[in-house]
Amino acid sequence: MPSSSTTNPLPCFFYGSLMEKKVLNAVTRTPADANLFSVQASIQGYIRYPYHNQPFPGMIPSQNSQDVVEGLLVFGHSDIERLRLDQFEGTEYPRTLCKVTVHAAVPAKHTLDKAADLVPGTVLEAYVYVFVGPNEHLDMTRPWDYEAFKREHLSSWMTESPDFATMISRADDIFEP
Repeated sequence: MPSSSTTNPLPCFFYGSLMEKKVLNAVTRTPADANLFSVQASIQGYIRYPYHNQPFPGMIPSQNSQDVVEGLLVFGHSDIERLRLDQFEGTEYPRTLCKVTVHAAVPAKHTLDKAADLVPGTVLEAYVYVFVGPNEHLDMTRPWDYEAFKREHLSSWMTESPDFATMISRADDIFEP
């Protein structure tokens, strides 16, 4: 098993509930002194829909290559934090390499080669948890709305949802000594 201090240089792109740092930190249990960096980013050729009867979305390839999903690109997670993310996402959301476009500068110290800053518009590979479950699990009649998620679901989902609590405790069971 990888050391908890090993940092994987590839960033993760989040497009749903994990864009909210409270959720992301609850899942990864990232230490306060971690050297994380996040930037707004997008992925082209995908679309995101609400998961039926849940506050989170699933992102799938779009039939329109011009469709864009906005999200958050996070640099600096350790291998153990990525394993926690894998466990949280489950089998319907495998970690996949995709091309992502950054919307703001990224300091060189967070890049793969650490040689030069990334400028807005740079396209790079990132890990993305793409939905691969049955499309019937998604409400494909409307797009998922991040602002509505924060306003209507975030607080109760994190404190009252047995599903969220189970995912967190399952990760604790696997990764705690």
